[in-house]
Amino acid sequence: MLALTISQPFASLIASGEKWIENRRWETRYRGLLAIHAGKGTQYLDRQQLAEYPSGVLAVCNLIACFRIADLDRLGDRLAAVGLTIDDVRRNEHAEGPWCWLLRDVRRLRVPCPCRGAKGLWPWAPSEPLEFVA
Repeated sequence: MLALTISQPFASLIASGEKWIENRRWETRYRGLLAIHAGKGTQYLDRQQLAEYPSGVLAVCNLIACFRIADLDRLGDRLAAVGLTIDDVRRNEHAEGPWCWLLRDVRRLRVPCPCRGAKGLWPWAPSEPLEFVA
């Protein structure tokens, strides 16, 4: 499975199901299972704040679409195919772009899996069977 390292607090927001759009500066053609890895970077939080959040792989989800926010007005049919409207995306506080990655079926891990992250999409294989929160 591929993984994506995301800064906190956004990795935890994805793992909780609150954030279903991830913004990137680059497009991906990958679709499928995606592990959400919480990095230890201080881009959004200082070290003290970061200590309050877990690190490692927090969740697994499905990456089902990737689109440029600038193209949103032309994506009605594509979004409808996954049960969304253009307004659903427009009203989403996390839809900033330039590329929006649409995440579905998020399953949070009972215990985060410690591992080192990487830039871009990177291969991740859990060392033990995954246990998800019910």
